[in-house]
Amino acid sequence: MSEDMVSQGRQLLLLRLAKHALISIILSASLLWVSWWLVSSEPIKDPKCLDRIEGGKLSRFLRLDGKYGLIIMYQAMPVLVIAILSLGVVELRKKIGRFLDCDNQRKMKTGNVNPSEKVVRPTFSTYPLLARLGWWNPFGVLTVAEVLMIVGILLLVLYSFGRLVHLDFKTIEERYRADPVGQTLRAPISLRKLDTAAEHLGRAAIIPFALLWIPVSRGSPILRLLNIPFEHAVKYHIWLATFTLILLTGHSVSYIIYYCRMDTAYKIFDWVTERERCSLVAGFIAWISGLLMWSTSLSYFRRRWYEMFFGIHHLYIVFLLFWMYHAFWTIHFFILPILLFVIDRLLRMVQSRRSVDVLSAKVLKSGAIQLHFPIDPQANQAYHALSSWYLRFPSLSRSMKLQWHFFSVTSAPSDETMQLSIIIKPLGKWTCALQRRLLLAAEEARSNQPRKCPFSFKAGVEGPYGDETDFYIRYSTIVLIGGGIGVTPLLAILSDVLHRTRATQMNASQTRSIHLYHCIRKVEELCVLNSVNPNDICPEYEKQGLRICVSVYVTNSSSTNGCKYREIDLKTANYLSAKDDRNETEQNEDENCISAVTIHANRSVNSPVETISTVGPKGKSSWVAITMLSSIAGFYISWGLSNVYIVKNIRNNFPTNYNRAHIVIGCIIFGTFLLGGPVVMLWWLMRKRHSAGSPSPNLRKVNIATASPLETQAQEYYCATETDIDQESSEQQCSPWNGKLHIGDRPVWSDIFDSLEKEYNGQNIGVLVSGSESMQADVASECQKHTKVLGASSLSNVFHYHSVSFEL
Repeated sequence: MSEDMVSQGRQLLLLRLAKHALISIILSASLLWVSWWLVSSEPIKDPKCLDRIEGGKLSRFLRLDGKYGLIIMYQAMPVLVIAILSLGVVELRKKIGRFLDCDNQRKMKTGNVNPSEKVVRPTFSTYPLLARLGWWNPFGVLTVAEVLMIVGILLLVLYSFGRLVHLDFKTIEERYRADPVGQTLRAPISLRKLDTAAEHLGRAAIIPFALLWIPVSRGSPILRLLNIPFEHAVKYHIWLATFTLILLTGHSVSYIIYYCRMDTAYKIFDWVTERERCSLVAGFIAWISGLLMWSTSLSYFRRRWYEMFFGIHHLYIVFLLFWMYHAFWTIHFFILPILLFVIDRLLRMVQSRRSVDVLSAKVLKSGAIQLHFPIDPQANQAYHALSSWYLRFPSLSRSMKLQWHFFSVTSAPSDETMQLSIIIKPLGKWTCALQRRLLLAAEEARSNQPRKCPFSFKAGVEGPYGDETDFYIRYSTIVLIGGGIGVTPLLAILSDVLHRTRATQMNASQTRSIHLYHCIRKVEELCVLNSVNPNDICPEYEKQGLRICVSVYVTNSSSTNGCKYREIDLKTANYLSAKDDRNETEQNEDENCISAVTIHANRSVNSPVETISTVGPKGKSSWVAITMLSSIAGFYISWGLSNVYIVKNIRNNFPTNYNRAHIVIGCIIFGTFLLGGPVVMLWWLMRKRHSAGSPSPNLRKVNIATASPLETQAQEYYCATETDIDQESSEQQCSPWNGKLHIGDRPVWSDIFDSLEKEYNGQNIGVLVSGSESMQADVASECQKHTKVLGASSLSNVFHYHSVSFEL
């Protein structure tokens, strides 16, 4: 064994020890956060706390007296420690991964590959425990890990609520036993208990409210630590928000009943707040705004009226502000998650300010849109095959120029063209408007008369978000299942595996067999699958030991007209011949189909290309950590100074909840933008200087025009001529993939999984699904059925279920 190998082994050992040490600290901080809700005697009532505040400026600066000091210690500080150390764990994972990749490449070169036997067993994160949809299961498909998370949060909230209610009920009962007449004259014991239960329902809502800010932060370091993609975290945000509103609804309705029974209903609409007492009408407004946000975020409403959902959801600012008006003393429970969210918004805003060039736009025959963006080499290292991006086109319309939409990629980071490829299906108003603009640009480009540019090839791009682990390469056999446009993230996986095969990075533990099942409604939609040609990436992938089997099911074709089922070979047969047996109506629809067209601009050779910015929440971890620390320190410093110099006299001129809430909002803005902002600006300037000294990415390796970026002014476009389109279509009538095209048939998942069970023995098989909820539920049910938890033999397979979201 050489000295280099020994040195690398020591470095790898140290990296792993450092990673485990950081994870241990994170677990300790998490337990500290949970312990408050399990054993704290909150609320703490210390009559001498005001005297201690007035007695010293240090106490007033940070408000470390009584419950404030304990909340900061048990709730705020653990979140900060977890967030900062999470970035360290993410970086250590990357370094460990690079060491392992180098070791695998060395073994491949020397031929010394000794694969270790992997344990074939289900895992918490990939075994679907609940796989059936129905009114009794509003969550959809749930893995064991997700069920444990839901149960854990429910138990934490219920235990905290039940414990405090039990302790206060005992106190109330003792007080009424000691003075039954006097206490009853003030209020009956039943109403007093209702008052106490309602108060603790509001306290219990703090737990999910503090947690819901974490999954909504797109680049949250905590999500990256847990390997939770942002598109999956969105559903956790919805669950936590729903749970919060359920508790707040119980809190609000109980108090409405209480004040009505006490004949003091007028207090519900009272704005007056003294010292740290609650403003009731402010809490009522916060509750109504929360219900309005929740109702408009339901899937039925969001998909039909996205613009209204997008606008109304900004009521979270009103909700937060009136929450502080209502119960300002709760601020320390959720101020750190809110600060992390604001910092994430700051970084996203800086990244999205750059106008990125669109290298080309292609409208496929199915009407889908394929876009290519240049990507910086550093950003190329940050994104992965299952990454997703947000796009914004300012030139669409005034009402749509501020809209951001979420899309997955079809390209792989190992592609040397340094381009990002995204395919979009026109379904909603925004995507249909984008398609119309592109078709109009193509018509203008065909005419010889110079006209003003009908579409600006400048876009705002934000990301990447999504999985960072490339977990699919751990499986020797992968089953990819996509419905319609949901095949796009699966194409990125195929592209990545093909690039790894060509680079001879495959070893015995990586992918050797891929089964792709693609369901489409019309034959024309096959052009999305054909947009990735495996022979262009790795012409001899079969000789290198990689097997790819593709099965395409056209569900809305000949079978609907009484025609017999047909099966066509994708590789050798002309799939357009599948239209021959269709009726006259369908043939007339084909005549009105969109012709494939590619447009781009005439560009000068020496003009630079505007690539995607790397200054963002998923950028360099050291800069992100410095930005977080400076922003949080700026908030606490400014807030402490305001406590000393604005909140001067605690007893005589104690500010109301309104004034203190305004002070906190001002401190958040000051700390984030005036202290965190300069750090981001320095990061941006250093990155700009580095980019100016490095060569531009080589964009001439692709079969599209690549030169300088388009200007937002008038441009002359080049458009593929009809002859070019006809030639391109005739060349691509036969699919480049090996497999079968099933006309008028739907996949029978039980039969498919039965055949996979017979074909493989004793393997961990990765099943990745990108499609509708019903498709995911059917596939998850088969994974559950064909995976034996108990009594499994050495020949039993384990089907690991992974949901791949392609839209929010």
